[in-house]
Amino acid sequence: MNWDDMRLFLGLARNGRVAIAAKGLGVDPTTLIRRVKKLEDSLNCKLFELTKKGYVLTTQGSELVRYIEKAEHYFLEAQNELSDERSHLAGTIRVSVSEGFGSWFLAPLLPEFKRLYPGICIELVATSGFLNLNKREADMAILLEKPSKGLLVTQKLTDYSLYLYTHQSLVETRKPQTLQDLSQFNLVSYVPDLVYAPQLKFIEETALAQLSALRSTSINAQYQMLINGAGVGILPTFIAEANEGLVRLLDDDIHIKRTFWLATHKETHSQARFQAFTKWLIEKVTANQSRFMH
Repeated sequence: MNWDDMRLFLGLARNGRVAIAAKGLGVDPTTLIRRVKKLEDSLNCKLFELTKKGYVLTTQGSELVRYIEKAEHYFLEAQNELSDERSHLAGTIRVSVSEGFGSWFLAPLLPEFKRLYPGICIELVATSGFLNLNKREADMAILLEKPSKGLLVTQKLTDYSLYLYTHQSLVETRKPQTLQDLSQFNLVSYVPDLVYAPQLKFIEETALAQLSALRSTSINAQYQMLINGAGVGILPTFIAEANEGLVRLLDDDIHIKRTFWLATHKETHSQARFQAFTKWLIEKVTANQSRFMH
């Protein structure tokens, strides 16, 4: 037997009307009936009689409701106990992240984490540069390169894509078809001698280096330049494609892939609050994978 089938059965048993029960359960009526029939087949008995008043439980159906409600009681009891344990987690986690990931992905989601774990304080350090975990300047870090030194527990968080973007107002009459067509544009990019991580030196990987430039150490400043029509620039998809005004150019010629790595100090990695944050973060990144790679 499938627990989800039993959940749907219980919803219909408590309501009797397929359309109303299906809406409350978040499925369509056809699916609800099909899943209840599947449950009947697995139990080799009839659980409902269809009457003018709707679906009415048979004797076997009523007996099954009694057992499922017992299971539901224990499930809710366990859920409450785990929620209580979750609310007791406390302490501070200082997380060092790149400015882009911190501002555009993590910061908007942190209110949800705070609601789940009200006792945990998150200090988000989202700057152009990273704090040093080995010197204990931060508890956790989301890095652009897998650390090779120190007492750290590291794991790959996600790959992410970067493309060349410009504001749609600059290409309304003619969209560039080749790299040579970009000669009329300014290039929005990092300040070369102030780039804090080699993984951000992607201009050298393209034919853009010769363009007249507008530069900033801040990815957020670059984004603001681009949405205001400054020229062309390379941005991660999770930043650029949050704004419908930015359009992607020359996908086949300019497609860069980078990786985010999650690192925690070995001494604190196994502590409950760090485990809770790590699990939550990985779930969020997995659920939003289309924002990073497409």
